Amino acid sequence: MLWIFLFGNTTACAQEQQEGRPKIDSALAISPDYMPTRHAPWPALQFLPLRYNTIDTSLFHIAEYDPLCRIENLYQSLGINGQAHKSMIFDIQEPTGFSMITLPYPLYFKKTNDLKLYNVNPSYTNLFFTYTFLTGFAINATHAQRIRQVNFAVNLDAASDKGYFIHQEVNRLTLDATLRYETPKKDYGFLLAYIYNHAKLSENGGLEYSPDFTERDPRHDSTITYDLTSFPVMFSNGQSLINTHAFQITNYYNVKDKKGRYFGTISHTFDFNHHSIHFSDYNLNNTFYRNRYFINTDTTNDSVQLYSIANTLQLSNFSPTDTIGDQHYFFRIAGGLRHEYVNAISPKMQDNSLCLFARTSIRLFNVWEIYGLISYNLLKYTQNDALARAGFRFTINKKQQHFIGLEATFSRRSPDYIFSNYLGNNNLWDYEWKKQNFFKASVYWTLLNYKASFNFINAGRYLYLDNNFDPIQLEKPFQVIQLMLYAPVRTKFFCLDAQLALQHATNKVIAVPLFAGKLGALYTTRIFKKRLHFQVGVDLFYNTKYYADGYDPLLHQFYAQQYIITGNYLYVNAHLALRVKRISFFVRGGNLIAGLLSFRYITTPGYPMQGRNFEVGVNWKFYD
Repeated sequence: MLWIFLFGNTTACAQEQQEGRPKIDSALAISPDYMPTRHAPWPALQFLPLRYNTIDTSLFHIAEYDPLCRIENLYQSLGINGQAHKSMIFDIQEPTGFSMITLPYPLYFKKTNDLKLYNVNPSYTNLFFTYTFLTGFAINATHAQRIRQVNFAVNLDAASDKGYFIHQEVNRLTLDATLRYETPKKDYGFLLAYIYNHAKLSENGGLEYSPDFTERDPRHDSTITYDLTSFPVMFSNGQSLINTHAFQITNYYNVKDKKGRYFGTISHTFDFNHHSIHFSDYNLNNTFYRNRYFINTDTTNDSVQLYSIANTLQLSNFSPTDTIGDQHYFFRIAGGLRHEYVNAISPKMQDNSLCLFARTSIRLFNVWEIYGLISYNLLKYTQNDALARAGFRFTINKKQQHFIGLEATFSRRSPDYIFSNYLGNNNLWDYEWKKQNFFKASVYWTLLNYKASFNFINAGRYLYLDNNFDPIQLEKPFQVIQLMLYAPVRTKFFCLDAQLALQHATNKVIAVPLFAGKLGALYTTRIFKKRLHFQVGVDLFYNTKYYADGYDPLLHQFYAQQYIITGNYLYVNAHLALRVKRISFFVRGGNLIAGLLSFRYITTPGYPMQGRNFEVGVNWKFYD
């Protein structure tokens, strides 16, 4: 019945909102209370023509202040805002040059690919503040402005949460700024971006014995009065301090003759990245550290520090600021080379890499779009790393954004260097690994914002951390099949969003639930002569039982384990939201059935999610 309901409301959704073109009715007419604000993915290294989308200024997702709350994100986490998390959906990592370590904070720590290029006239400001009772707060602020030929934007995202178990405090900050300038004749321009990610985390290693928490009797134990600090944790002195800096500037020149005819674009991109990652602990817990000490038996001070400098030169027949356009035919091609120098202090190493790349995008007869990408790495650690992607999309109905498509990706990737050479107080290895090989094929269907896809993944020589926190490489390849559905239903008063995933992996080391899904249902209306927007909503999250990966705070990595089963628990959240002109307010109740049926609300072994909790928030938008 759910499938019939989702697809049976396609027409209603089409009437209410289309990608990039939300419906503006008489109550949301162009006014100081609502102004269309658009943004596109930041034109990073291998830029493509820009595709702008309109920011959703409705109340529909007002309570999704934390990325982990959003319907489209299916993640396991350590229980509170700002801590490590890992997607429940298996996917492949594509080679993008040298990689020392992949940090487990993808929804909180930004990279240049996560930035947005705003198109505003003249400015847009969004302020967001939330307070979680007894634990912490979060602040998000965005300002974008256009002054003649200059577009710039600043984003700040900060949170502090003291947690609810022993030694669980989190303090994090992400700051990014972008600037775009182009001459009036559009013959020269530059794009500048800066990102700062900071996190100071109290690492407790999880509960010493999870069954003491999960196997309590709901008839006798109250989640409200129970003292959660009475549960012993692995250690109470561990700390992580993480700082990353990223700076990028792209200068481009559009080659034209005296008559203004365009012949192509020459661009140069400079990237600087710096990572400083430090973990410390004392009074070491032998249960967790397993009596493995290579430096000191009393204290641990492990760090990863490096910086990288990269220069990229490329030629293209389109500029970084071109939009996708409505042409019936086009042929876009680009290519170039990238040199990267890496200097790591710990573990000590120096590396140079050279990458050759090319890409193309073709539209035929206004219905066929064909695209491709290829890259190949030379020199030292990343030598012979490669990426190839090809795909096509057929337009069934352009106005309704109705498409079907096929995409295939092959990648050969060197494992993160930290798994090849590392010296820490509790981890020591020096390995030479074979390249990891991945192949992914996807068939998809989209209609407006609805999307269904079937994915097949074949992975060879996959590298992972085992239960002893040691890197292991699989000799035999494995396969993963996935069926994904995202369905956003929109009517005048009702909204329902569903993100559903079915998965199966042929190797038990690959931890994925058979089913994971989120469902959000909202009812919104206007009262007091339509001056007050009122919304009430509920969202659900559920995944089947599986051996979810554990977490090692020393290496800041998730690891495979086959001892603790998580899942088969229904998370229920509800919220009430109000909006008066530009200001929105909400109150949110999280995990409302915690303790009523069971205490098995754990997505990562040893790290219970927050029990019944309450938050309030305010969102204020400005259009000038």
